Amino acid sequence: MDTALILKQKVDSGEIEDFKEAALLLEKSELLKSLMSSFDFDILNLLNRLIEISEIPFAFHLEKVQKWINKLAELSFCDHGFSFSGQSDDILSCYNSMIVSILLRMNYPDKNQINKGIDWIIKYQNIERGAKNSWTGSRIHKYGGCMKKVPCYIGIVKAMIALSDYKKQDDYKTNKLLEEKLEKGLEYILEHQVYKRQVNGQAITKDIVKLTYPFSYKTNVVEILRLLKDNDLDSNPRCNAAKEFLRLKMQKNGYWKINSTYTPKCWILFDKPKEPGLWISHEIGKLLN
Repeated sequence: MDTALILKQKVDSGEIEDFKEAALLLEKSELLKSLMSSFDFDILNLLNRLIEISEIPFAFHLEKVQKWINKLAELSFCDHGFSFSGQSDDILSCYNSMIVSILLRMNYPDKNQINKGIDWIIKYQNIERGAKNSWTGSRIHKYGGCMKKVPCYIGIVKAMIALSDYKKQDDYKTNKLLEEKLEKGLEYILEHQVYKRQVNGQAITKDIVKLTYPFSYKTNVVEILRLLKDNDLDSNPRCNAAKEFLRLKMQKNGYWKINSTYTPKCWILFDKPKEPGLWISHEIGKLLN
C-alpha cells in the first residue's frame, strides 16, 4: 500500500492532523512522486494533475504544488471566473467549478478571484429544466447541453461541489444566495436518485456508473454521494439506490475494482484495473459505513 493512502486513512481516522505529522509519509509516497513528475503543461493538464494531488492530504503544502496552484489561477482566471483558456468567452460550468474547488481545497489565497468563480455559479448556473440561459459567452453553446432546456448534469454536480467547498471554508460568511442555489442543486440531484434519468430510470451518462477515482470532469456515483455526505444528505432515502448499486459492485474479497474508462491526458492511475482498488475501496467504504 502506498504511503499516501496510509496517510489518507490516518487523516480520516483523526490519527494525523497536520503537515508536520504527514511529511514523512508524503516523502515516501511513490504515487506522489509520479504526480510530481513533469507533464505536458497547459491549463487542463495542470487542473487534472492538481485534482489528483488534492486527494492526498497536506500535499498542497509542497512548494512545487504551491507553484502549480498559483500558475493554474494565473492562466485560467478571467473577468467573470475561470476557463480552460483564460478567456471569459470560454467559461464552461464544469471547468469553472472544478478550478474553484481545487483553489479552495489547496488554500489559494486570492479570495477575490475565487469569489468571481462562485458568483458565476450563483448568477448563471441553471439547476432546473426549462430555465433560460443568461450567460452570453459563446463557448457554452458549442457543447451538448451545458445550459440547454435540460442543463448538463455534470455541470450541476461540479457547481454544487464548488459551492459546498466554499461553504466549508473556515472564513465563510453566510451567503443567502449561495445557500439557496446549493440547496436547490442538491435537491435536483436527489430528485434523480443521484444518478438516474427521471424519464426511464436509466443512468444519466454511461460514465456515471463507472467506478473511477480520483474524479475527472466525468462525474460518477462515488463523487456525487461524497457531495451529498458532505452536506449531511447521505441518509436521505433517495440515496439508497446509489448505495445499493455500490454494494452490488463489491467483490468477494471485500474490495471494489476501478473500471477501465476514459482518462484525461497525463492522468495517473491511483488503482489498477483488474486488481483490488485500495483507494476507491477506501472512498466507498466511507460512504457505506
